Amino acid sequence: MKNALLLAVILISQISWSQNRPEATFVEKGKQLDEVKEGTLVRTVYHFTNTGSADLILNKVAPSCGCTVAKYPKYAIKPGAKDSIVATFDTHDRPGYQAKGINIESNAGPISLVFEIMVKPNEDIKSHFSEPYKSEENHEGHNHN
Repeated sequence: MKNALLLAVILISQISWSQNRPEATFVEKGKQLDEVKEGTLVRTVYHFTNTGSADLILNKVAPSCGCTVAKYPKYAIKPGAKDSIVATFDTHDRPGYQAKGINIESNAGPISLVFEIMVKPNEDIKSHFSEPYKSEENHEGHNHN
């Protein structure tokens, strides 16, 4: 009888604990963004809802790179409330395919967000740096020994 009573108490406490938790439900955790020209600031928004039954608290939001900044709510998000995380990516000196992550520590557990983007090289910058090399490649009659 004691074992049955103990088991019932454990089950009830686990059910109560699991029902009184926050839950962050994101519209999208991963995004494929449109191609942009190098030097552009790219802004993307991750919308979410607290679908749990307790306040959701985002303790830390850390982008994977210094080229990305994330703004997030620093207050408790009530059950049923909607909010967002805004990520801004600076494409300066970042040509080519880019995949950036945002790691979140919350009272609902860890959350990972990601976006992917193709950054088209800025031709003005590219031609500026390639000119000295072109002139050296195409000259004749010089001995470099």
